[in-house]
Amino acid sequence: MAHQPLDDLELDTLENFLDSDQVHEECQNFVMAHGFLTALAICPSDISEEAWLPVMFEDTPTFSSEKEEKQILQLLSRLFVDIQKELESEEGFMFPCDIEMGTSDDELSELQEWATGFMEGVFMTEKDWFESEKEEVVAELLLPVMVASDLFDDQEVKQIRSSEKLTNSCIAQIPEVVTDLFLVLRTEPEKRPFPKQNNAKKNTNKKHKRK
Repeated sequence: MAHQPLDDLELDTLENFLDSDQVHEECQNFVMAHGFLTALAICPSDISEEAWLPVMFEDTPTFSSEKEEKQILQLLSRLFVDIQKELESEEGFMFPCDIEMGTSDDELSELQEWATGFMEGVFMTEKDWFESEKEEVVAELLLPVMVASDLFDDQEVKQIRSSEKLTNSCIAQIPEVVTDLFLVLRTEPEKRPFPKQNNAKKNTNKKHKRK
């Protein structure tokens, strides 16, 4: 049977469940889970559902019935396949949120949530992302996602985050970066994109020189 992408009703069902009281307070919401699964879809090693579901849920949800449990797990499995197929297509990767940073210090923007989920996926499979021959390229490509996640306090990220212009320039590259990471980690060497330095990093390097 051909794979059927999730429709709007199914997406709403999954989103509502992940936001409900049936899951642990630290459970990933839909946007965060999308970022998490995107990273796992890019990871060169296949990760089983048995491995990633506990990380996503934090603790076993309180399902109202076996039927609901089966439905939610199937929806998550199909979402993962949806993401894989989008990455493999030539139509561009679809984000579940706007590519923009929030203005409130109290709440994460949806982009920050997505990027945080993505980086959780990277942390979970870190050794597969940073093989010696790819480490430098992967680290460079991850920079915009690192900036968007606000999980990092190293000097380079802090310097970018201190400038609204640099931050916006950096995060605008995330859709392209996601595609490039997939090509670098999931395709044969001859199909990989030529490594290119992103504009935010160029600007950051210039600022370093002026110190």
